[in-house]
Amino acid sequence: MKHLLILFFSLFYLLSCTSETSNSDSSGTTVNSEANTNQGVTGNSSSDTGNTDSTDFEAAFNNFFQALQTGDTAAINTFIHPDFGLWVIEQPGAVPKMTFVTDITDFKREYQNRSFFTIAEEMKACDLQEEAFPTFSCADVDYEAGKSGYSKEGCFVWKPEKFQKSGYWNYASLPMQDIKRIQTTLPRVQKSVLHTNTSFEFHFGYIQGHWRLLFAKLIYPCSA
Repeated sequence: MKHLLILFFSLFYLLSCTSETSNSDSSGTTVNSEANTNQGVTGNSSSDTGNTDSTDFEAAFNNFFQALQTGDTAAINTFIHPDFGLWVIEQPGAVPKMTFVTDITDFKREYQNRSFFTIAEEMKACDLQEEAFPTFSCADVDYEAGKSGYSKEGCFVWKPEKFQKSGYWNYASLPMQDIKRIQTTLPRVQKSVLHTNTSFEFHFGYIQGHWRLLFAKLIYPCSA
Protein backbone atom coordinates (compact mmCIF):
# COMPACT_ATOMS: atom_id res chain seq x y z
CA MET A 1 0.00 0.00 0.00
CA LYS A 2 2.83 2.32 0.89
CA HIS A 3 4.48 1.71 -2.48
CA LEU A 4 1.21 2.47 -4.30
CA LEU A 5 0.86 5.82 -2.51
CA ILE A 6 4.44 6.79 -3.44
CA LEU A 7 3.79 5.85 -7.06
CA PHE A 8 0.52 7.86 -7.09
CA PHE A 9 2.13 11.04 -5.73
CA SER A 10 5.07 10.69 -8.15
CA LEU A 11 2.69 10.51 -11.12
CA PHE A 12 0.69 13.51 -9.82
CA TYR A 13 3.89 15.55 -9.47
CA LEU A 14 5.03 14.72 -13.00
CA LEU A 15 1.64 15.66 -14.48
CA SER A 16 1.69 19.02 -12.63
CA CYS A 17 5.17 19.91 -13.98
CA THR A 18 4.12 19.03 -17.53
CA SER A 19 1.06 21.29 -17.28
CA GLU A 20 3.11 24.28 -15.98
CA THR A 21 5.68 23.84 -18.76
CA SER A 22 2.93 23.84 -21.37
CA ASN A 23 1.41 27.05 -19.94
CA SER A 24 4.81 28.70 -19.83
CA ASP A 25 5.48 27.90 -23.49
CA SER A 26 2.06 29.22 -24.50
CA SER A 27 2.67 32.51 -22.64
CA GLY A 28 6.09 32.93 -24.26
CA THR A 29 4.59 32.59 -27.74
CA THR A 30 2.12 35.39 -27.01
CA VAL A 31 4.87 37.76 -25.87
CA ASN A 32 6.98 37.04 -28.95
CA SER A 33 3.98 37.51 -31.19
CA GLU A 34 3.25 40.90 -29.62
CA ALA A 35 6.90 41.89 -29.98
CA ASN A 36 6.84 40.93 -33.65
CA THR A 37 3.62 42.88 -34.15
CA ASN A 38 5.14 45.95 -32.53
CA GLN A 39 8.25 45.64 -34.66
CA GLY A 40 6.04 45.45 -37.73
CA VAL A 41 4.23 48.67 -36.79
CA THR A 42 7.52 50.43 -36.20
CA GLY A 43 8.78 49.29 -39.55
CA ASN A 44 5.72 50.60 -41.36
CA SER A 45 5.93 54.01 -39.73
CA SER A 46 9.62 54.39 -40.50
CA SER A 47 9.04 53.65 -44.18
CA ASP A 48 7.01 56.88 -44.28
CA THR A 49 10.15 58.82 -43.37
CA GLY A 50 12.24 57.22 -46.08
CA ASN A 51 15.76 58.10 -47.10
CA THR A 52 16.68 61.71 -46.31
CA ASP A 53 20.24 61.76 -47.59
CA SER A 54 21.34 65.06 -49.12
CA THR A 55 22.04 63.60 -52.59
CA ASP A 56 18.44 62.48 -53.00
CA PHE A 57 17.16 65.78 -51.63
CA GLU A 58 19.40 67.85 -53.86
CA ALA A 59 18.09 66.05 -56.95
CA ALA A 60 14.50 66.64 -55.82
CA PHE A 61 15.15 70.30 -55.03
CA ASN A 62 16.76 70.85 -58.43
CA ASN A 63 13.61 69.42 -60.02
CA PHE A 64 11.53 71.80 -57.92
CA PHE A 65 13.70 74.78 -58.82
CA GLN A 66 13.62 73.91 -62.51
CA ALA A 67 9.82 73.67 -62.41
CA LEU A 68 9.71 77.05 -60.67
CA GLN A 69 11.89 78.65 -63.36
CA THR A 70 9.84 77.20 -66.23
CA GLY A 71 6.45 77.83 -64.64
CA ASP A 72 5.57 74.14 -64.71
CA THR A 73 2.36 74.05 -62.68
CA ALA A 74 1.90 70.27 -62.86
CA ALA A 75 5.46 69.63 -61.66
CA ILE A 76 5.14 72.05 -58.74
CA ASN A 77 1.87 70.43 -57.71
CA THR A 78 3.64 67.07 -57.38
CA PHE A 79 5.58 68.65 -54.51
CA ILE A 80 2.35 69.45 -52.66
CA HIS A 81 0.99 66.61 -50.56
CA PRO A 82 -2.77 66.14 -51.06
CA ASP A 83 -3.41 65.98 -47.29
CA PHE A 84 -0.67 68.06 -45.65
CA GLY A 85 -0.76 70.68 -48.40
CA LEU A 86 1.53 73.71 -48.57
CA TRP A 87 1.48 76.61 -46.15
CA VAL A 88 2.73 79.88 -47.69
CA ILE A 89 3.90 82.48 -45.18
CA GLU A 90 3.91 86.16 -46.09
CA GLN A 91 4.02 89.37 -44.08
CA PRO A 92 2.01 92.16 -45.70
CA GLY A 93 2.06 94.21 -42.50
CA ALA A 94 3.05 93.90 -38.88
CA VAL A 95 1.86 90.32 -38.55
CA PRO A 96 2.39 87.26 -40.77
CA LYS A 97 -0.25 85.84 -43.08
CA MET A 98 -0.45 82.09 -43.75
CA THR A 99 -2.30 80.57 -46.70
CA PHE A 100 -3.08 76.86 -47.10
CA VAL A 101 -2.57 75.65 -50.68
CA THR A 102 -3.34 72.32 -52.37
CA ASP A 103 -3.13 73.57 -55.98
CA ILE A 104 -0.46 76.16 -56.76
CA THR A 105 -2.63 77.78 -59.46
CA ASP A 106 -5.10 78.85 -56.76
CA PHE A 107 -2.49 80.82 -54.80
CA LYS A 108 -1.97 84.54 -55.31
CA ARG A 109 0.74 86.45 -53.49
CA GLU A 110 -0.29 89.24 -51.17
CA TYR A 111 1.84 91.65 -53.19
CA GLN A 112 -0.17 92.75 -56.27
CA ASN A 113 -2.07 89.45 -56.34
CA ARG A 114 0.75 87.83 -58.32
CA SER A 115 1.22 84.09 -58.91
CA PHE A 116 3.59 81.89 -56.94
CA PHE A 117 5.83 81.59 -59.99
CA THR A 118 6.77 85.28 -59.90
CA ILE A 119 9.28 84.49 -57.16
CA ALA A 120 11.42 83.00 -59.96
CA GLU A 121 12.04 86.56 -61.14
CA GLU A 122 13.95 87.14 -57.92
CA MET A 123 15.52 83.68 -57.68
CA LYS A 124 17.63 83.13 -60.79
CA ALA A 125 19.98 80.58 -59.21
CA CYS A 126 20.13 78.36 -56.15
CA ASP A 127 23.20 76.14 -55.87
CA LEU A 128 22.70 74.28 -52.63
CA GLN A 129 25.38 74.34 -49.95
CA GLU A 130 24.80 72.03 -47.01
CA GLU A 131 25.71 74.08 -43.97
CA ALA A 132 24.05 76.00 -41.15
CA PHE A 133 22.22 79.16 -42.17
CA PRO A 134 24.34 82.33 -41.93
CA THR A 135 23.46 84.96 -39.37
CA PHE A 136 21.32 87.95 -40.31
CA SER A 137 21.19 91.61 -39.30
CA CYS A 138 18.90 94.36 -40.59
CA ALA A 139 21.76 96.81 -40.04
CA ASP A 140 23.73 95.05 -42.77
CA VAL A 141 20.98 95.22 -45.41
CA ASP A 142 21.90 97.32 -48.45
CA TYR A 143 20.15 96.04 -51.55
CA GLU A 144 21.71 98.69 -53.81
CA ALA A 145 25.14 97.44 -52.79
CA GLY A 146 24.05 93.82 -53.20
CA LYS A 147 24.07 93.13 -49.46
CA SER A 148 21.21 90.97 -48.21
CA GLY A 149 22.04 91.35 -44.52
CA TYR A 150 23.35 87.80 -44.17
CA SER A 151 26.89 87.04 -43.05
CA LYS A 152 27.30 84.83 -46.12
CA GLU A 153 25.57 84.85 -49.49
CA GLY A 154 24.20 81.82 -51.28
CA CYS A 155 21.61 79.07 -51.14
CA PHE A 156 21.82 76.88 -48.05
CA VAL A 157 20.16 73.65 -46.94
CA TRP A 158 20.16 72.69 -43.30
CA LYS A 159 18.19 71.18 -40.44
CA PRO A 160 14.67 72.60 -39.85
CA GLU A 161 14.75 73.15 -36.09
CA LYS A 162 14.96 76.96 -36.30
CA PHE A 163 11.90 77.18 -38.50
CA GLN A 164 9.99 74.62 -36.46
CA LYS A 165 10.45 76.84 -33.39
CA SER A 166 9.78 80.16 -35.18
CA GLY A 167 6.07 80.28 -34.26
CA TYR A 168 4.77 82.33 -37.22
CA TRP A 169 1.49 80.41 -37.00
CA ASN A 170 0.88 81.75 -33.51
CA TYR A 171 0.66 85.34 -34.82
CA ALA A 172 -1.16 84.81 -38.13
CA SER A 173 -4.71 85.06 -36.72
CA LEU A 174 -5.44 81.45 -37.64
CA PRO A 175 -8.28 79.41 -36.14
CA MET A 176 -7.17 76.78 -33.64
CA GLN A 177 -8.04 74.03 -36.12
CA ASP A 178 -5.43 75.37 -38.58
CA ILE A 179 -2.82 75.82 -35.85
CA LYS A 180 -3.27 72.19 -34.84
CA ARG A 181 -2.99 71.16 -38.47
CA ILE A 182 0.29 73.05 -38.76
CA GLN A 183 1.59 71.55 -35.52
CA THR A 184 0.87 68.10 -36.97
CA THR A 185 2.79 68.95 -40.15
CA LEU A 186 5.84 70.60 -38.55
CA PRO A 187 7.52 67.37 -37.32
CA ARG A 188 7.50 66.11 -40.90
CA VAL A 189 9.80 68.91 -42.08
CA GLN A 190 13.29 67.49 -42.58
CA LYS A 191 15.15 69.94 -44.84
CA SER A 192 15.11 73.72 -44.89
CA VAL A 193 16.45 75.82 -47.77
CA LEU A 194 17.40 79.51 -47.49
CA HIS A 195 17.96 81.78 -50.51
CA THR A 196 19.82 84.75 -49.03
CA ASN A 197 19.28 87.25 -51.87
CA THR A 198 15.53 87.18 -51.19
CA SER A 199 15.48 85.70 -47.67
CA PHE A 200 12.90 83.21 -48.96
CA GLU A 201 12.80 79.83 -47.24
CA PHE A 202 11.46 76.49 -48.43
CA HIS A 203 10.80 73.65 -46.00
CA PHE A 204 10.51 70.08 -47.24
CA GLY A 205 9.50 66.73 -45.78
CA TYR A 206 9.96 63.20 -47.14
CA ILE A 207 6.50 61.61 -47.11
CA GLN A 208 5.53 58.26 -48.62
CA GLY A 209 8.53 58.09 -50.92
CA HIS A 210 8.42 61.70 -52.17
CA TRP A 211 9.92 65.01 -51.12
CA ARG A 212 7.08 67.47 -50.46
CA LEU A 213 7.14 71.23 -50.02
CA LEU A 214 5.28 71.78 -46.75
CA PHE A 215 6.07 75.45 -46.00
CA ALA A 216 7.29 78.35 -48.11
CA LYS A 217 8.27 81.56 -46.30
CA LEU A 218 8.12 84.51 -48.70
CA ILE A 219 8.96 87.33 -46.31
CA TYR A 220 11.22 90.30 -46.96
CA PRO A 221 13.05 91.01 -43.69
CA CYS A 222 13.14 94.41 -42.05
CA SER A 223 10.18 95.58 -44.15
CA ALA A 224 7.40 95.48 -41.55
